[in-house]
Amino acid sequence: MLNQQLLRFFLPAIVMLGVCYSACKKNDYEDLKLDEHSAEFAFPLFSTTLYLEDLMIKVLNDTLSGDTLLVNPDNSMTLFYTGDVVEKPATDIFEDFAGGLFPLTDTVSSSPIDTIEGVTIFRADLTSGRFGISIFNVTTDTLTGTLRIPQMTKDGEVFVYPFVALPLSTYTSPAIEVKGYVLQSDDNTLQFIYAAYKPNGDRVKVELSPGIPGIYVAFEKLEFSYLEGFWGYQEYSLVRDTIEIDINQTNLVGDVRIENPKVTMRISNSWGFPTRGKIKYLSFIGQNGEEIPLVSSVFQDSAIDFNYPSFALGEVGQTKYTDIYLDETNSNIADIFNSQPTRLIYEVDGISNAQNDPSIIGFLTDSSVISLAMRVELLLEGSARNFGAEQTLDLNFGDFNDIDTAKIEQVEFKIVTENGTPVSTTLQMYFLDDNGQAIDSLFTGDPRFIMEAAPVNSNGVASGITRTESFVTMEADRFDRVRRAKKAFLKTAFTTAQNGDIPVKLLATDQTTIKMGLKVKTRLGGE
Repeated sequence: MLNQQLLRFFLPAIVMLGVCYSACKKNDYEDLKLDEHSAEFAFPLFSTTLYLEDLMIKVLNDTLSGDTLLVNPDNSMTLFYTGDVVEKPATDIFEDFAGGLFPLTDTVSSSPIDTIEGVTIFRADLTSGRFGISIFNVTTDTLTGTLRIPQMTKDGEVFVYPFVALPLSTYTSPAIEVKGYVLQSDDNTLQFIYAAYKPNGDRVKVELSPGIPGIYVAFEKLEFSYLEGFWGYQEYSLVRDTIEIDINQTNLVGDVRIENPKVTMRISNSWGFPTRGKIKYLSFIGQNGEEIPLVSSVFQDSAIDFNYPSFALGEVGQTKYTDIYLDETNSNIADIFNSQPTRLIYEVDGISNAQNDPSIIGFLTDSSVISLAMRVELLLEGSARNFGAEQTLDLNFGDFNDIDTAKIEQVEFKIVTENGTPVSTTLQMYFLDDNGQAIDSLFTGDPRFIMEAAPVNSNGVASGITRTESFVTMEADRFDRVRRAKKAFLKTAFTTAQNGDIPVKLLATDQTTIKMGLKVKTRLGGE
């Protein structure tokens, strides 16, 4: 998920890729005329000046990732990457309050609201759900009456339900929708008060048999927009996630050093009671599958308390943030990133009201959520030695496809770079046929330098321009094969100034001018 992070740090060589791509699409050969004698013709293919900021932004856009490039006041550049947000919605907690069965053991019965352990509900605003009333009348009299729930109101009116239970039968009410009702209780209980009368006016207690209640109330599928109460000490699962990291996305050998990487963990919390994050697992996985635990002085006893909106301060509906900063001064994050890890795995549990303070009234809404986001901040400063990248480009030689190679003695490519960036680049390009098979390569043998790094000052900033000229001679028979290629496969390797021994800074104002030309030696006259 850290798409091409370090690969993009040292990407001036991508300029070369863009040049090759553009060179294969531009030409100035329409007016080419060959005299009847031997001659050499030089054709400029491409000349451009690119600023590093523009190049970086283009590369970032091409990746379609979550990366953001910031140009700092000193023209240094910082790459920010924000990983996926992992959330724990309050609705997961609401599922524990979905309903309950209440037997009415007397004409006035009290029953606790069905909650999770350690939670006392003072108020619950209902948005959906229903409940029903069942009356088992084992007498020979018709029973009439009402059921009242004083803690359940709608628009300020207490819930009252009239009923008629026929003799020797079971009365079941239709489903009673609870949307818009509010449950309020000082002690986490609901009262059910019923009055049942015989036809002669006698009030009776409804029982199946002595001691066995004959009236039941059942709630089901309750949903809430708001809960208010006391959340005691309770541990629960919060978030678990894996973040894929790919610093070197190629199989090429490379050595990269990052100067002071920074990681920010941001906890966004709209749960209205104290929550402590308990870190159960927080480790990076290395290239060979080895586990590299994150060690930091920031976490005391592997825990951290989250900021939260306060009921007492009237902050219902607000979100509070907790930022945890990890860098080389308080953790081993630099060593971890410089080992080029492939994954970050973390698991965090939550503890409500870790101090178990009974005076704190808390709340949850149906939109309350705790989310965790990871942001990596990488200043484009560091060093690299033989760091590899690969890319495949479309290829089109244009008018050169129509030249009679029987009269071409030699072809020479010329690449000129005027480099103001502190990065040097080697390149090898392979010409591919329609099936993706290599026809030939640009250089014979090992890759060659096409761009040497600019000189740098004591701060690792480029302080001049380095001009590099590269010549590639190609015989006519080779060129005849190469010009039929449809794609070019490029393998590049980047090395920062002084052979990668010192860290350098890449500035938005760094620029490179690149020119490419083609010289053709022909044999003219005669058949």
